[in-house]
Amino acid sequence: MLKKILTFALVGALLLSVTGAAVAGKKKKGPKPYKSETFTIQVGHPAFHGQSGTMVSVTSQDFLQNCAVPSSNGVDAYVLEVPKEYATVQSIVEATGVANPDTPAAYDLDLYFYDADCTENGLSNNAGTDETGVMSAGTAFILVHSYTGGPVDAQVALKPY
Repeated sequence: MLKKILTFALVGALLLSVTGAAVAGKKKKGPKPYKSETFTIQVGHPAFHGQSGTMVSVTSQDFLQNCAVPSSNGVDAYVLEVPKEYATVQSIVEATGVANPDTPAAYDLDLYFYDADCTENGLSNNAGTDETGVMSAGTAFILVHSYTGGPVDAQVALKPY
C-alpha cells in the first residue's frame, strides 16, 4: 500500500513539474498589431531637429504648447495618441506614406515619441521615404513629420517588439 501511495505521489509531482514548466515557458502575448487611419501632412518642414533639439514646425509647437493632439494637426506634422494597449510595451513603429497623387512630391517621414507630459523620449529620423523605429514603453504620443515634400498621405503601424 505504501508503495502505491509513493508511486502516485511521485507521478503527481512529476506531472506538476512538467505542467508548471510548460506554463512558465509560455511567452506572454502582446497587443494585436495596430494600424492608424490614413492621414495627410500638407507640407514638409526641413527643421533640423539635431541642431535645435526640438521640433520647430507649426503643428509640433502647437502640440508641445498644449500637450494634446493639436488643432493644426496635418499642417506640417501629424500627432497620434498611442493606443492604451501599446502605452506600456516596447513596440516597433512603421510610418509609411504615399505622395499625394494630386501633387506628387518626394517625402521623408520621421518619427518623434513623447510621454504623457509631452517630453520627448525617442526618435527615428533616418534619411529615406518611410520610417521604422522602436518606441519605448511609456510613450503617449507619436509625432510624424515629413522633412521634405508634401502633401503626403501616411499611416502608422504598431506591433510589439
